[in-house]
Parts: sequence; structure tokens; C-alpha cells
Amino acid sequence: MAALNAQLRELGTFLRGRRGRLEPVEAGINRSGPRRTPGLRREEVADAAGVSLGYYVRLEQGRGGPPSAGVVDALARALCLDNDEQAHLHALADPSRNRRPTAVAAEHLQQARDVLDLVAPPSAAYVIDRVGDVLAWNAAATALFVGHFPEDAGTTGHVPDDVRPNNVRYLFVNPAARRLFPHWEEIVDDSVAHLRATVGYRPDDPALRALVADLSAESADFTQRWERRNVRPCHSGRKVFEHPRVGRLDLDYRVLDIPATCHHRLVVYSAAKGSADFCALGRLSESWSA
Repeated sequence: MAALNAQLRELGTFLRGRRGRLEPVEAGINRSGPRRTPGLRREEVADAAGVSLGYYVRLEQGRGGPPSAGVVDALARALCLDNDEQAHLHALADPSRNRRPTAVAAEHLQQARDVLDLVAPPSAAYVIDRVGDVLAWNAAATALFVGHFPEDAGTTGHVPDDVRPNNVRYLFVNPAARRLFPHWEEIVDDSVAHLRATVGYRPDDPALRALVADLSAESADFTQRWERRNVRPCHSGRKVFEHPRVGRLDLDYRVLDIPATCHHRLVVYSAAKGSADFCALGRLSESWSA
């Protein structure tokens, strides 16, 4: 019951936030007189979604119970949500969604190491869990992400749970990350939005709560982004690195789900074979492994 209540409160907060951001003209509503606050009024959202005002108010207060899939779709249309935001709202409205065990079992660590063996060098790769804790990584990843990974632990997996590297923490807390990524603002925006999309529909998740509490205490930059409640899963893209040893690298990345785990994902950074970035990544990996 506590988990359901936390999820419904988060649903209400998400609805309020999206309502406050949406200008009437964006929703096809003509302005009628001055407005004291930005965004749509509750009655405008309720009317557009075809639900009663009282029911919508209860939803925003986290007291309406889980809305049906049809109501979620209607609210998504009324609030002009994009596909990722609509999927997030559905997840918040479904208390049974992805309630898989959250503990990292020994077989999961072995699976993470086995998956890394499938990645062709010199690609940098690592396996992360639902909140960005890194379970295993290869030598190229150690070389690429300056100051992030313990040098000798990635292939063995012998890293205590409480000291596992965390990708979100690295971006916000480690000064090396700001130097490594010239487009740091964009990358941290994506990182927080991805965390929201991946596990933000489970506000009761103990690992998520601990991470958010720690980073909120350490980084105002994180707090501002977390409170925006942007949701955007990252599946692929390109990142620019300014590496202290090999200079600028433009690398493509892919994020692949690993079946039969609790949202564990393989992340691979690579470049076109024979390109300057591919050769530089190879030199970096070889120098580190030597």
C-alpha cells in the first residue's frame, strides 16, 4: 500500500508539473482574461480529457486511485504529452508494472561479465543497473571515463555494493566529468531524464531514493533537473569527449536491455572502423591495458 501511495503521489506531481508548463494556445484553448499562474487550469485539463473536475483534482492530489489506461491516454492528449511522457504516465498509473526483484544476484554479475566479452575491441563497454550503478566494465571504459572506474575491479566484479561506480553521480560530483564532456549540460540533462524514464515511476525504490537524496544534498544542478521531471530514455546517440590523453573523440553509443534482469543494460561506445576516432580509441585502450 505504501508503494502504491508513493506512486500515485508521483503521478499527481507529474500531472501538475505538465499542466503548469502547457500554455493554453498549445492546447488549443483561447485565453479568457488574465491568468495569475502559468499553464492550464485544472478545469481545462479535466474538460479536455473528458473527466470530472473533482476526479482530476483527486488525481493531482494522489487520491484518485490508479486511472484506467483510457483515462491516461485522454490525459496525455489533453496535456500534449510526447511518447516518452505518455509511457511514463502509464507506468505511474500501473502499480504492477515491472515489479521485478531489485537485488543484484551473483548470476547477474556473471551475466554482466559474459556480455562484456561479446563486445569487440576497442569499443568501451559497461553494464549498468536501473539507477546507473555500474556492475562490470572493460579496460577501454576504464581508459575512456577518466577517474570513474576502479582500475582492477571491472572484470572480476569484486566491488562492494556500497562503492559501485554510479554514472549519474560521476557526472554531477566528479570534476573530471565536466572536463571530459564539453557538452556537459546536455549530457546531464539526458542522464537525469533517462533515470526518470527508467525507474522514476517507482518512487519507493530504495536505491533510487538513496541516490536522489545523496545527489540532492551534494548538487544543486542535479536537484534542479530532477524536479523538472523530464522523461527521455536514451537508446542511442553520439557524445563528444575531450580526453586528456588522446584529445577530442566523437563516439557513437548504444544502450541495449539485457533480458531476465532488473533493468540491466549494456552500454557500448564505438566509432566507425578505420576512422580517426576508432584509431584513437584503440590507442587509448591499448595504452591502458599495457
